Amino acid sequence: MTTIPPEELKQVEVRLDALLPQLQCQRCGYPSCAAYAEAMSTRSTTGDRCAPGGQRVLIQLGELLESVSDQIHPEYDHAVIPNGVWIDENTCIGCALCINACPMDAIIGSGKLMHTVVADRCTGCELCLPPCPVDCITSHLPKTPDSASFQQFVDDNKVRFKNQFLIHQGRAENPKESSRLSLKSRPRLDEIKASVERVRARRGPLDSSSHR
Repeated sequence: MTTIPPEELKQVEVRLDALLPQLQCQRCGYPSCAAYAEAMSTRSTTGDRCAPGGQRVLIQLGELLESVSDQIHPEYDHAVIPNGVWIDENTCIGCALCINACPMDAIIGSGKLMHTVVADRCTGCELCLPPCPVDCITSHLPKTPDSASFQQFVDDNKVRFKNQFLIHQGRAENPKESSRLSLKSRPRLDEIKASVERVRARRGPLDSSSHR
């Protein structure tokens, strides 16, 4: 088996990463577009896991990897992809869990204060939805990945999204910053739980059908 020099692998990785939409959505099962590109470059995974890229990126990745697939792997396929989310500010309890989950610094706010989404930073990755304890975040403008409008959204924003993610990653990987955020969040878990219970009490049992 031929061993590919590291510098050549890196070149392939960079080219693969440049083809990806840079939504940093983790729908492929990797923590970032760059991580997925690295795995593809070493043949640790296949090029059929990027649902937001649609058929266009599927073909481009396949050509570069010399292993063309005709469809997105069913385990990673998504019929529609949103290009943003919004926060119900009347329900938000200011727990900041969504802020910590966002890979793009697209949510602003602070503890006990209302949060809001910076629309031009939001990629629609939806990583903020699962940690929200009061279910106040909703995806919007879902489109099929192969639609012209969604692919235009990707083309118009991928470089900016990549740069924004790198800025966020630099902050997240700062040991002092990570430690500060961790220490700050732990004492607030009880407060978050209490806030959730208050919100649920206000909603009442009849409101449960309004949840996603």
